[in-house]
Amino acid sequence: MPSKTPIGIFLAAAAALSTNAIIPVNSIAGEKHGDMGGLKEWTTDQEADEEGKLDEAAQKAADKAKKADICIPIGEGENCW
Repeated sequence: MPSKTPIGIFLAAAAALSTNAIIPVNSIAGEKHGDMGGLKEWTTDQEADEEGKLDEAAQKAADKAKKADICIPIGEGENCW
């Protein structure tokens, strides 16, 4: 197994940075850069156990599920939204 030399680490970092320079969408989130997912917004200003705010797409899905009375599964259990 090869050791991690400074040159190897530099090359790996340079490759990662050049990929982000060529394809910036991979490192930028937001509406203008494609839907990156993320159903709830939570900031460090909130308490750890405070509920997060659903983003617009998640709120629409939750409202639709409530109207249809269906379960949107979360994980592998029987937990529903």
